[in-house]
Amino acid sequence: MSIFNHFKHLNLSQGQETALTKLEAFLASPVQVFMLKGYAGSGKTTILKGLVEYLNAIEKDFALMAPTGRAAKVIREKTGQEAYTIHKSIYSYEDMIEVEEGDSFYYYYKIRNNVDVAGKIFIVDEASMLSNAKSEGEFFRFGTSHLLSDLISYTRVAQPNVNSKIIFVGDPCQLPPVGDNSSKAFDAIYLKDKFNLSSEETEMKEVKRQGGDSGILKAAAKIRKSISARFFNDFNLRSNGKDILNPTYEAFLDTWQNAASPKIIIASKNKTCLDLNLQIRERRFGNANLPIQKSDIVIMGGNNYRKNIFNGEFAVVNEVSDMVTQRTIALKGKNPVTLYWRDVELVFPDAENDNKIVKGKMLENFLYGDNYLEPEETQALYVDFTTRHKNLKPKTDEFKEAIMNDEYFNCLLMKYGYAVTCHKAQGGEWDNVFTVWDYDKMKDFDCFTEKQRRAGKTNLDFYRWAYTAITRASEILYALNPPYYNSYSAMAFLDESTMTALNELTGKQVQTEEISLDKELLHQFSTLNLIEQPIPLQDHFIKVRHAVRKHYIEINRWEKIGYEIRYYFIREQDKAVFRTYVNGQNEFRKPFASMPNLSPNSTFNSTLAEILNNLPNVCIKRNTAEMILSQIEFDYELEEKFPFTRSLFDDLDGLLHNSDIVIDNIEHLQYKERYTFRRSSEVVTIDFEYKANGFFGRIVPIESKINSLHLLSDIKSVLNKLNKEENAV
Repeated sequence: MSIFNHFKHLNLSQGQETALTKLEAFLASPVQVFMLKGYAGSGKTTILKGLVEYLNAIEKDFALMAPTGRAAKVIREKTGQEAYTIHKSIYSYEDMIEVEEGDSFYYYYKIRNNVDVAGKIFIVDEASMLSNAKSEGEFFRFGTSHLLSDLISYTRVAQPNVNSKIIFVGDPCQLPPVGDNSSKAFDAIYLKDKFNLSSEETEMKEVKRQGGDSGILKAAAKIRKSISARFFNDFNLRSNGKDILNPTYEAFLDTWQNAASPKIIIASKNKTCLDLNLQIRERRFGNANLPIQKSDIVIMGGNNYRKNIFNGEFAVVNEVSDMVTQRTIALKGKNPVTLYWRDVELVFPDAENDNKIVKGKMLENFLYGDNYLEPEETQALYVDFTTRHKNLKPKTDEFKEAIMNDEYFNCLLMKYGYAVTCHKAQGGEWDNVFTVWDYDKMKDFDCFTEKQRRAGKTNLDFYRWAYTAITRASEILYALNPPYYNSYSAMAFLDESTMTALNELTGKQVQTEEISLDKELLHQFSTLNLIEQPIPLQDHFIKVRHAVRKHYIEINRWEKIGYEIRYYFIREQDKAVFRTYVNGQNEFRKPFASMPNLSPNSTFNSTLAEILNNLPNVCIKRNTAEMILSQIEFDYELEEKFPFTRSLFDDLDGLLHNSDIVIDNIEHLQYKERYTFRRSSEVVTIDFEYKANGFFGRIVPIESKINSLHLLSDIKSVLNKLNKEENAV
């Protein structure tokens, strides 16, 4: 039976078909890990649903997991299969061991002894959230405190002859786990080096969900391309009047109140979340300072292992006591700490397809404090327990049993859950998502009173936050005060006479030499392993090759070792190796230098050094886009690596939509886009130059390719609208 039998009724994208082909091959191979990467709307859930149907049909044992309770609920609802949190799946809550370290001790839950694992498929959704950073509680810990490592251990996927497999499913553009700078479950090198695991992967990029006209998914795709290409020069979440809306601050809470559930508010700062939560409670109950009330929405701020509830799960308060238990605990060498407990009954809507009711004592100190207990508060909980159980000796079974079941020590940690941070929302999906764009480094920044600045937002962290936040919305995204900027802010129109004068002043010559990617060059790309390299490295190779060939020198080998680039040159009997370096953005920052032990001929070395450190300033034609039914077809690779070039076309096309001017041709050159505009017999060709950071600079008309000054003037008027916010498309 083929896996494709379970997808016959669907119109699959190319990315989905590729994913299924690779998945089927993976299941029949000795490879241990498969990474199913898919971006927002690409159809991950469709693939996952069909995959579990296929596994059921071939009677293959499998288990569905997710890092959070909410994520487990989402995948359970979408696949119709049981799904549990990773913690619940891999740790034994009945098997708790006391560990003594010096003068302190803690209890830890062992990894389950997974005996029924041979040939089993473990599917982990929202795998981008899966951390391997050390996570330790004061008194209770799980396994090794490294969740990814514990999962690998539980599945026994690294053990020979077990033949179990893991499929990591998720979106690599989302925020990495707290404590990690990247998603280790999607890092093939890390999995190999750390666990000796072989892996395969696939990546789905085409948007399938919510229809092709979804403004949310179009915005997400644009941000995703910026993340992939590492260009942070274009951001736009202004209202489209349909599924992206920009409420004013004055109308923000009214809009939220009137919006249908399920809904959530997402902000980046804990302070913003607290302020909004209090304002919403003021509206709901008439007084923000009232104690927690029946029907309050809360989010758990810590794990409670005995009650099987976890950090990040949402609940509704069903009952709450009017009585507060208050105790002041004296601490040795520290100020006393006063703790406040209140009895509550919570309803969790995301537990095994049923509403789960949990009763316990909530700690009010946590409700309005930071997102963690202060060390003094944690210590006070323990001292309070020992004070109440003076007859129990530590490290005894009686002490262990009592502390495990003590309601005060194992109190519920929660915060109001109307507005949450993006990490807390990750893994969830709501019909209506309200985003507050308070992402700013300024300590006193107030998104409600200040205009958003671009500063601090042209970076990977912000784009990942933005992508994760907006992709929580399945119907409508409400964006309060999002930043707006594009790559046109430094654009300047320079006519030919100005360019001539500049060249005379600086001694520079107009670039006249252009190089095309011919068959010979493409063949060399293939033989030297340059096909998969970033375009800046390819272009650098082309320039070097072009320069040395004029001196009858050939490149017979090319290597990238970390940030070091090596060129191996040959001319008759002479050989030499030169190296240079790139940074993380693939920019060449250092001059060429020979490697003496590999370059014996000093004369040949001198010749090469002179050539390499004075490379000609040439343009490289990567491809010429063809006009197809009045639409310019972009090279997919180019669009992925330089997304702002496609944005330029889309914006120009939009501005010219109601005019009689058409884009006749585009040439993608090195650090510039060359556009030919046409109106009847009038023709104008213009270069749009851009910098290494993706921001456009000079706009230069090509005098020899202009036959109408009138058309040029009209185009100038159009281009003046590009960097004006109110006219941007």
